Amino acid sequence: MTNTAAVSSSPQLDVVGELGRPPVERRWRAVWLGFAPVVGVLVPLVVWQIYVNVADVKEVVLPAPWDVIRGIWDDLSFYVDNARTTLWEASVGFLIGGAIGVIGAIVLAHSRFLERAAMPWVVVLQVTPLIAYAPALVIWRGFGFQSVVLIVAICCFTPFLVNGIVGFRSVDTDLLELARSVDASRLETLTQLRLPSALPSLFSAARIGVGMALMGAVLGEFFGGVSSGLGYAIKVAQNRNLSLQLWGCVFVLAFLGSVAISLITLAERFVLHWHASQRN
Repeated sequence: MTNTAAVSSSPQLDVVGELGRPPVERRWRAVWLGFAPVVGVLVPLVVWQIYVNVADVKEVVLPAPWDVIRGIWDDLSFYVDNARTTLWEASVGFLIGGAIGVIGAIVLAHSRFLERAAMPWVVVLQVTPLIAYAPALVIWRGFGFQSVVLIVAICCFTPFLVNGIVGFRSVDTDLLELARSVDASRLETLTQLRLPSALPSLFSAARIGVGMALMGAVLGEFFGGVSSGLGYAIKVAQNRNLSLQLWGCVFVLAFLGSVAISLITLAERFVLHWHASQRN
């Protein structure tokens, strides 16, 4: 009892707190970590800018990042219009592929036989370069929006399926036994146990799926016979040797992906505030 009282009244624990650092130090550490992404982005761009200026690289070979940013600003409506098209295609395909992947994960997580039967096709879908069968998909579904969305959905399907299976099976077996003991239905077990356990894996799949969705949209625009979108603009820039436009599209795609991942991370922090992965 004496030892417990001594520990509880220790001034060191009151000042330092449970994380082992004073509150002021924790705040400065949070600010410093908040600047880490800014430093991580700016340092390579500065090095790139210096290299282009010092080596006197021609713009047609490799434009300086500042010239690319200025080119985007000078023709902002062009990039906004094309980004809107690509973002719409990527979003629709992401939602369709993600929904089908999650449904498939729920089914396969309940049956080892079905999982083993389906996994060879999942592996084939995952390891085969999409560019190899994207033209075939366009021939099958025709040119236009539908083909692009189909390509995006295929890109996003696999990460949601694979991560979802792992997540839905990560429930504590003791909790599953408890649910069976109280005659919980499959739906109740799914919504109350399996889904909360799968959420971290599904959010990880969403972060992977963002990049896959943008990649699929660009690739679909390459082959899909569309007349707008960042992928189409990249194709035109490549054919006409428009280096600034090509890199401008790359920068806009990187910006869209970064914003999407940031939004997913914020949603994850809000939804999974109770989970150990969100504790600092």
